[in-house]
Amino acid sequence: MVLRLLLLGGSLAAGAVIDGAWLWRLPLPAAPDLLLLVVLAVGLRHGLASGAAAGAAAGYLRDLTSGGPLGLFTLSYLAVGALAGAASAVVDPQERSMPAAAALVGTVALALFAGALISVTGVAAITWIRLTGETAVAAALNALLAGWVDVLVRSIDRLAQRRYEGRTIGHKVLR
Repeated sequence: MVLRLLLLGGSLAAGAVIDGAWLWRLPLPAAPDLLLLVVLAVGLRHGLASGAAAGAAAGYLRDLTSGGPLGLFTLSYLAVGALAGAASAVVDPQERSMPAAAALVGTVALALFAGALISVTGVAAITWIRLTGETAVAAALNALLAGWVDVLVRSIDRLAQRRYEGRTIGHKVLR
């Protein structure tokens, strides 16, 4: 359990570094969001609580690296992670196209939720037409990368799995 948390936290941190140092510099209207892809994969594989926790952690990292007011992205990613976790009960995460479909829906949900929060709080003016185009590009890029991130999360789950589930751990007391 602790190993899984450390590996997922490391992948979120690596995603924040890669997003901040490299992906936003791509000559595209929008960049893929590795943090969102990790949150969606965790939510779909482990349910509501894990998706919400991963979303809160990823959103807080995004808040820290974006330079904006704390809490906007935390709440947005938390909502999307909870949405993915809630959807895990009705979708099959083993389905081959599920990561790409979740990336499309998750990107649109994150853009709508973050845009609404920014508009309501008055932090910045939102141009909804521009946001629509940027969201479409980001959703397409996220859908292309979603399968790789899903493989990463599945690998983390395999690495952190106990080797001998049915075996009890016994301790010998020396007398």
